[in-house]
Amino acid sequence: MASSVKYSEDQLNYFRICYVTTDILTEGLREIFKQEWDSRYKATLGEWKDDPKNGLDFWNGESLRNQKKHARLLTTMTKGNRAEWDCTMLFYAILFSDCIHSLSTVVKSNVDNLRLFRNEEFAHIARGHLSDVEFQNGISKVENAFLTLGLSTAEIQDVKTQTCFPTEQLRHVLKKVDDLKLEVQEKEREILEKNKNLQEKENAFQENNKKLQEKGKELQEKEEQRRTLEEQLNSDASSFCILPPKPSHEVAPRHSHVSEIIQKLKELKKSTELSYLFISGNPGSGKSQMASLVAKRLLDEVKESASTASFVMTLDAENSKTLLESYATFARHLRCPEYAVTNTFNSKDLSTDEKIRSLKKLISTKIELYSSWLLIVDNVTNMSHLSGNLPDTGNGQWAKGQLLITTQDTTSIPPSGSFIEHIPVSKGMDPHEAGSLLEMLSGFTDPMMEKEVAKVLDYQPLALASAATYVREHTFHFLSVCAPHPLSLEIVVNYLKKVNEERKDPEILATRICKCSLLLFEEDDSGVYIRVHQIVHDVINTDDSHTLIRSKKIVPHLVTLSEIIDALFSEEGISDAIKAGSSTPYDYRNYFETLGKTCKKHCEFRSALMYFNTMLRLTQCDEVFGDKDVINAYGFIGTVHHSLGDLQQAKEYHNRALTFGLKKFGPEHVDMAEIYNNLGSVHHDLGDLQQAKEYHNCALTIRLKKLEPEHLDAAIKSYNDLGIVHHHLGDLQQAKECLDRALTIYLKKLGPEHVDVAVCYNNLGTLHHDLGDLQQAKECHDRALAIRLKRLGPEHVDVASSYNNLGTLHHDLGDLQQAKECHDRALAIRLKRLGPEHVDVASSYNNLGTLHHDLGDLQQAKECHDRALAIRLKRLGPEHVDVANSYNNLGTLHHDLGDLQQAKECHDRALAIRLKRLGPEHVDVANSYNNLGNLHRALGDLQQAKRMLGPEHVDVASSYNNLGTLHRALGDLQQAKECHDRALAIRLKRLGPEHVDVASSYNNLGTLHHDLGDLQQAKECHDRALAIRLKRLGPEHVDVANSYNNLGTLHHDLGDLQQAKECHDRALAICLKRLGPEHVDVASSYNNLGTLHHDLGDLQQAKECHDRALAIRLKRLGPEHVDVANSYNNLGNLHRALGDLQQAKECHDRALAICLKRLGPEHVDVASSYNNLGTLHRALGDLQQAKECHDRALAIRLKKLRT
Repeated sequence: MASSVKYSEDQLNYFRICYVTTDILTEGLREIFKQEWDSRYKATLGEWKDDPKNGLDFWNGESLRNQKKHARLLTTMTKGNRAEWDCTMLFYAILFSDCIHSLSTVVKSNVDNLRLFRNEEFAHIARGHLSDVEFQNGISKVENAFLTLGLSTAEIQDVKTQTCFPTEQLRHVLKKVDDLKLEVQEKEREILEKNKNLQEKENAFQENNKKLQEKGKELQEKEEQRRTLEEQLNSDASSFCILPPKPSHEVAPRHSHVSEIIQKLKELKKSTELSYLFISGNPGSGKSQMASLVAKRLLDEVKESASTASFVMTLDAENSKTLLESYATFARHLRCPEYAVTNTFNSKDLSTDEKIRSLKKLISTKIELYSSWLLIVDNVTNMSHLSGNLPDTGNGQWAKGQLLITTQDTTSIPPSGSFIEHIPVSKGMDPHEAGSLLEMLSGFTDPMMEKEVAKVLDYQPLALASAATYVREHTFHFLSVCAPHPLSLEIVVNYLKKVNEERKDPEILATRICKCSLLLFEEDDSGVYIRVHQIVHDVINTDDSHTLIRSKKIVPHLVTLSEIIDALFSEEGISDAIKAGSSTPYDYRNYFETLGKTCKKHCEFRSALMYFNTMLRLTQCDEVFGDKDVINAYGFIGTVHHSLGDLQQAKEYHNRALTFGLKKFGPEHVDMAEIYNNLGSVHHDLGDLQQAKEYHNCALTIRLKKLEPEHLDAAIKSYNDLGIVHHHLGDLQQAKECLDRALTIYLKKLGPEHVDVAVCYNNLGTLHHDLGDLQQAKECHDRALAIRLKRLGPEHVDVASSYNNLGTLHHDLGDLQQAKECHDRALAIRLKRLGPEHVDVASSYNNLGTLHHDLGDLQQAKECHDRALAIRLKRLGPEHVDVANSYNNLGTLHHDLGDLQQAKECHDRALAIRLKRLGPEHVDVANSYNNLGNLHRALGDLQQAKRMLGPEHVDVASSYNNLGTLHRALGDLQQAKECHDRALAIRLKRLGPEHVDVASSYNNLGTLHHDLGDLQQAKECHDRALAIRLKRLGPEHVDVANSYNNLGTLHHDLGDLQQAKECHDRALAICLKRLGPEHVDVASSYNNLGTLHHDLGDLQQAKECHDRALAIRLKRLGPEHVDVANSYNNLGNLHRALGDLQQAKECHDRALAICLKRLGPEHVDVASSYNNLGTLHRALGDLQQAKECHDRALAIRLKKLRT
């Protein structure tokens, strides 16, 4: 025991308050915590006994947020021993933990008072001394709190009178005090740091607010533009017809029912209100198809009798989600503003019903533009759920149309009246029509048998179609083996009974048939069970991988089944589901794998993901499965995420497969090739082409080493994918070699109509396209499309891919309308199958944007490119090469819109991404430099343009070509000729003498020789260019028009004005046919013809041509575009020749104002405007003003052209 020491009264006061705060107060808190714990958990978790179990119970009672936030405290607290808990831990446990909640006001306030005393007052007492007053004030706060909390104050009373402290005890107390002070100082530092951060954020907020105000002004201008476009859209109405989905079998015409429904609709039409006609019936009674037949007949009648706009639209009312999607489609067909539809559909603040009502309100503003319409509300399962989501009868905006509603919910149909009718169809088809349907679908004629079958199946259309299809296609596996010939009625009926041996009640069996369900539900005392129908069982066990069209019939049922399976085999219920079933875990795994693959083939990716996730849970919960099963599950899930466009998620799952695979197999096992291949494909789509190439090379090396050279895996998963990577890396010959090898193996192993052969044709088509062999490319894409349509059906995403590629090809062939049709088809399929935010949808918008650009519809092009960019930024991130492609296209578009600064910003972004992702020598980097060079040239900064287009890019020919154009603009014609000669030499060597790029070189050389004054040499070059273009592109391609244009200008300068006119007329005719009367290239042709007629002396004809050119340019490009300035200049010269000098001055003034605003005061085109004005002022007799203008023109030309 340490000896005692005598201290002053102030020192004793300090020691006493220290002891009370660090020891007595802590013990009191320990007692309070135990009381609160026991009062809550003694009967459940047990009394607090300071053992590890108590600590674990406390930990489990804390939220994840608290576990993370207070991890340091909980490390000690979870041991359960309160003796180890300090005050900080105790205050947390009592006041702030999740376990001790809902404290009484007395306990909470007094414990908090103790906390404040310790942290706010005691922690800041000067060390060593405390006056009597301060001591009494502090000790009374602790004592009062203890009394209120029911704690003993005896020890506090003893300390009040204690006159000495053992040295060891005092040292221990003072150490606790020092620790507390350090803790308080640390918290104060944290508070200061937080205050500093808050101040920095406040400053940033002020800065951002300032920027927002500036943006607000910009947005106000954009809003004015938007309002103008919206007004145009609001007055536009086009007829359309969207019917319920067709079934997989033929449909009977059902004339009697259809006629009855049409007659009822015509009677209801007499009402001045919106009318309703309900078609009710059990599942399979043909409600939807009758509605479709009625709609088609009514629409045909309307088309014959009126020329005004009308429509038929179908809303899928099976559930809220499908109804919302249908309303969004409805709004788009009515051409409601896309931003309003998209914002409403994607809103996170609105419920589904609120979204539907918002879209309905938006639609109501357009519905009045139609003279008549029919709205089919299909698959209504519960009428009460539709309340408020259908048009109201009292709303006059909807009064011109009718609603045709199909439903099973007969109890909720309102009684018939002046605007409501109800036609039930549960009794089935007309007996004669039922027999005809059986004959048509089965392929066999037996009137007596047809009559008997129809009667047994209660004349229900879906049951009749199912039975007939079964007979025709031998769908049932074990029966088709035994009976390769047509099955009799007796066999079909016996089969249906055997499928469901537990239930032989004819009524139950009839219900099963009518619903045609692929799922059988059974219920007994232990619960509800689901087993798979024999049809699905056959799909699971089939080895035929080429029956996509046949398996398509069961896909809707597999989608429904996926949700049930996902629920039954959840993490909580998977063990019970396995025990309750009759199959082994391996059987279930194989079932889920095959069902997932089937859904994936039919683009039902969400359902496929459910099956594969269930497969993964199964492999992780049962010991019979090994690492290989887990690897396969990861691979399947990764490929589905890839298909959905979730590239980061796909990469994560494939990386998991890689980790397990390296551990299980080692780096050179044949199964590792599949994993490397999947990762290569993901990295390819992420834009990391070098990493993709590395993974594909690893996969190919393993397969060549482990498998035979012509193994399918080598073709499908290595040569093919490696060819695509080489293609996108710009190594086209290497790409062709890989793809040719893949195709050879495909054709030998799979035959000419396999879907994987279509994949190879597709990839080769794209490659031939980039090699300039457009006819060969078309042949490949046509073959791919034919195979896919036959094997996959018209709405598969791979069919969309073929349409997309054909669209791009027709675009480059100059057939822009055919290109648009293909791209529209591709976009429609992708939107339906993949959703509005998939990267393939972005690709379609991108291609449509480029197409609208070339069609001259620049605003529509901008809208498409903006959509593509938004999707790519969201799904791929700001540094993906596809994002660079979007910026590049937007840059080119802004260039042609005349917004050169915005164009530069876009091209700069594209270049930065491409340099980072592709490296400085990629052809796309060269493309960015070229675009920026052309842009600087347009801006008049020719020296900067020359630096941008320097001769160090891989696409040397393209660079020489652009450098030649640049040197020509600089006036260095010999240097320009040298560059164009080099470009031509490279292209002749690499592409052959008949490539369209060779024609481009001849075209540029022709223009250059024209400028050099060598007109005969220029004609020879232009003639060669024209010959190649006619042969490769056909006589009506826009590039052919360009050649005729250039030849026209050349003949003009040769003095052969009639020949010049013939060429310009041909150019104009092609442009009018291929591009339409309002395209900017048509304006260029009118401009050239105007100049020609001017020189022919036909000034009125010249004026007419220049006026047309100006009108088109004003409409398509806006009043401040530089091409508009060019038209004003030409009109100014024409008016001067006509003697109308004031009109001429007005035109030249406008031209100068535009050039100054768009190009700056030192551009060479500004010099041309000053020159024209100088000539005009001289004609007006204002020689001083004329001199001033000519001086300015000379100064600019001396500075910019160095002449």
